[in-house]
Amino acid sequence: MTPTGATAEAVLAPERSNASALAVERAAEILLLLAQADAGSLSVTELARETNASGSAIHRILTALCRKQLVDQHPDTQRYALSWRMLTLFRQMNSRADLRGVVYPYMIRLRDLTSETITLNVRSGFDRVCIEAVEGPHEIRWVAQIGQLAPLHSGVTGELLLAYAAEPELRSYWRHLSQLRKLDDSLPTRPALAERLLVIAAQGYALAQSSRVQGIDAVSAPIVAADQHIAAALTIAGPAERCTLDRLESWLPDLIEAAREVSLILGRSVPAITP
Repeated sequence: MTPTGATAEAVLAPERSNASALAVERAAEILLLLAQADAGSLSVTELARETNASGSAIHRILTALCRKQLVDQHPDTQRYALSWRMLTLFRQMNSRADLRGVVYPYMIRLRDLTSETITLNVRSGFDRVCIEAVEGPHEIRWVAQIGQLAPLHSGVTGELLLAYAAEPELRSYWRHLSQLRKLDDSLPTRPALAERLLVIAAQGYALAQSSRVQGIDAVSAPIVAADQHIAAALTIAGPAERCTLDRLESWLPDLIEAAREVSLILGRSVPAITP
């Protein structure tokens, strides 16, 4: 029997949703390809080949991107390139670049003090991402991959970012964690994670041994932006045999002071947080 009316609409809704999601993914892929193009521009044929999509599908997406003035088409070559309007999307990233510039000298200072790897991490949706790292001089050391994502519930750095998150953001993360636990019940429960976040918020830093990567211990402190929201997490991490609990605690005053100084430069000192 052929579905009609509301029944047909219900059947088609998931298909439309999937098609829309695919179009968004392809649009993002196109923008990334254009940003990385050596020649600065690409043709429809080249984009179709790189995305494994049909030329007509790529042309429709490019037409939409042109309407939003995110992509320009050269009138002579018919090739596509990023529009200058894309700069509006980079403003927020520029502020993060400024953050890296401010924090970097403090990271060097902490690296020289501890001889361990220092990382700078920010939130990215439900994950955290390392945006800067200064590695320690030891042959065996923690190596942080800049740009790599990690779940916020995994490791002291992510937990610190969660502990200082605004209440609406935290509620959203609890819903996300609930969905993740349906697929993997080994993930931390909300009560267990919430208890750790309260401890972190009360003491003003996060310290744990082998919390995310076995054999790697770390301590992390918050950097707060001018709007009083957490801007980043500054972390010292290294192998457990060197980063004993006593050593991590001995580095805490310098780590917290570095985070406070950066926060002052950004416009605010680290606020007191009531659990």
